[in-house]
Amino acid sequence: MKKVKYFNKTIPAIILIVAGSLFLSYSCDLVDSIEDIKPFYQLTEEATFTDNIKTESVLNGVYTAWKAQYIHLFTAETMLLSGNYEPKGTGADLFENNVDVDNSYLSGYYKDYYSLIQRANYLIKAMQSDASIPGLSTTRRIEIEAEALMHRAMAHFFLLRSFGQFYDTDSNLGIVLQSEPLSGNNDNPRATVQACYDLILADLDYAMANAPSTATAGRLTRHAAKAMKAKVLLYLEDWIGAADLALEIINSEVYELETDFLDLYAGGYNSGEVIFAPISIYPLGISPAGSSSYPPGELLKQVTDKSVGEPSDGDMVSGEGFDPRFSYAHSSASLIPGVYNNKYPFPFRMNQQGGSPFILRLGEMYLIYAEAKARLATVVDTEALAKLNAIRLRAGLLNAEPATKAELLEAIRIEKQLELFGEFNEPWFDMVRYHILGDINISEIKSTITTNDQLILPFPTRALSGNGGLVQNPGYTL
Repeated sequence: MKKVKYFNKTIPAIILIVAGSLFLSYSCDLVDSIEDIKPFYQLTEEATFTDNIKTESVLNGVYTAWKAQYIHLFTAETMLLSGNYEPKGTGADLFENNVDVDNSYLSGYYKDYYSLIQRANYLIKAMQSDASIPGLSTTRRIEIEAEALMHRAMAHFFLLRSFGQFYDTDSNLGIVLQSEPLSGNNDNPRATVQACYDLILADLDYAMANAPSTATAGRLTRHAAKAMKAKVLLYLEDWIGAADLALEIINSEVYELETDFLDLYAGGYNSGEVIFAPISIYPLGISPAGSSSYPPGELLKQVTDKSVGEPSDGDMVSGEGFDPRFSYAHSSASLIPGVYNNKYPFPFRMNQQGGSPFILRLGEMYLIYAEAKARLATVVDTEALAKLNAIRLRAGLLNAEPATKAELLEAIRIEKQLELFGEFNEPWFDMVRYHILGDINISEIKSTITTNDQLILPFPTRALSGNGGLVQNPGYTL
């Protein structure tokens, strides 16, 4: 994996965990230290894992953790980093790529992910113990462990690409790994980036072999683990591995590419294309603001305008002249009251489906495969181009006809921007990866980015104050 060569350029989080009979709930309030572990009830095998029903309830609590407020509020804010969205009331520091270490959403985001990891670790430890759990079969016990390991892998990966130098496996600036439940205050140093990937991949490999083969909407399977590993390998520049796994998912017939992108969003987490999205039911679902309440930025408008017709003929009212996906999501004529982005088209009605963000879906696998295959070739790879054009055809666009490998790679990056904007912020990380790989100069796209230090987030002040072993990222003040 290449090191940075352009420009000259955790911790334990606060974990407030309550062992309930149906699910785990936790406080969103930060206490004096993000690192301070003060559970209302200590989760132990003896107290919690007394039968199969309580064990499944703890697993449900791990799934529930994906609906944490700040995971979605701050993920929406990170969409400002790329310029695809513009600030509205909050987020000016992210839009200017000068993130405030005291940003309250940043602290909440950091805490919520480590809270999720803490929940998963309690469950993993219990499943790996010798303690008997009445009513829980050995097969199901292994499946639960695999699901919990996948939750941990995903949370660690999303933290690494936010706060660590994920693009350099030789870097010491990874994140604080949590592979055991925390039971007190600790000064935990950052792991190396390579060590972070090692744990993430080990967890995913176990899940690929042992997670359930099938599941209902909102649950993780071994296929989801395979899809997640394809994404991780793309970040690791393992082009062969990423392409092979993405193609396995595409050909598995477990998921189906919707023939019309409108059906994808209308189905939400129930869509046959969705690999993993948290189930959101109002009033206890995901905050609507987490589904992107920011207006589209000029950069996204320009890219979507160039996608069809003339480069400057887009009409924000009718949506004419823009890429169909953008018109559907953001033209004012298509929006209904209470909906900020038609990718999340569900109005705020009690006890009905809400706007769950798509964390993994089949459309992204097509584009992961396309990029990986394109990078392996020296000319325009026909298989990569075919997968790219399958996504374009689904959107109602003409086939792309790049003449060179470089043109194909850029077409894939832009297509991911057009396909995934307003979702889980993949377009920003594509910008970072392409910049590190030398395919683009990110400062020419976003002039506020002048140093590689801005490619990752700072650790929040409260995380630093609670963990004496945590070192701030370069370029940010304490």
